[in-house]
Amino acid sequence: MRTYRSHALACAFACALAAPALAAAQGPLAAGIWSNTEDAYFAEEEGRSRPAPVMIEVGADGRWRGIDAFGAPQGEWQEGAIPGLAPREGGSGWQIDGSEIRRARPFTCWVSVRKFAAKPDGTPDWTFAGNLASFDQGGRVTIPGDGVAPDVSIRLRNVTWAKSSRNKPSLVLYVHKDDPERAESYSWASPDASLVGINLRWMQGSCTRTGN
Repeated sequence: MRTYRSHALACAFACALAAPALAAAQGPLAAGIWSNTEDAYFAEEEGRSRPAPVMIEVGADGRWRGIDAFGAPQGEWQEGAIPGLAPREGGSGWQIDGSEIRRARPFTCWVSVRKFAAKPDGTPDWTFAGNLASFDQGGRVTIPGDGVAPDVSIRLRNVTWAKSSRNKPSLVLYVHKDDPERAESYSWASPDASLVGINLRWMQGSCTRTGN
C-alpha cells in the first residue's frame, strides 16, 4: 500500500514541477508540511477539475522537497522558489498552480490491534505501536500486523467540506485495512482539537497534536 501511494504522489508532484507556466514564489512558506489535500478532495463536487496532489515539506532553512502521505521524501532538498507557488486568489494563504495548499499540524499517534490468536487463557491479545508521527492534511501511517494481526493504516485530515455541505469543519481520524481510499471507519473532533481517538473493538488508537 505504501509503495503504491508513494509512487503515485511522487509522479503527480513531479508532473506539477514540470509544467511550463510556473510562477516564481512570492515569499517563503513557514517551515512544516504543506498539502492541497482539502482543496482536491471536494473539487469535483464543487464543479472544479481535481488538481494533482501536492505535498511539500519546508525546512527551517527555507529548503523544500516533495514528500508522500507517509512523510517519506520524494526527492532531494531544493533551494530557491517553489514552482507554481503564489498568493492564494481571493483570500489569504498560498496556492500552487491554482490549488490551495494548507500547512499541516504535526501529530503523534498510537495504535493497538487485536491479534488473530487469543492468549493461552482465552483473553484477547493485542499489538501496540506508539510514537507514530503524522500530520492533519492527509497524513498516513501503516501499522503492519506481521502475520499475527490485520495490517492497518490510519489517516488524518482536518476536513473542510464542499461549499454546498452543511457539515462543519472537523478533525477526522480514518482507519483503513485493504482499501487505501475507503475507510473501515472514522471518528471526528473539533478542528482545533488537540486529540482525536477511536475504538472499534478490534482496534483502537489516538493521535495527539504536538505542534501548530
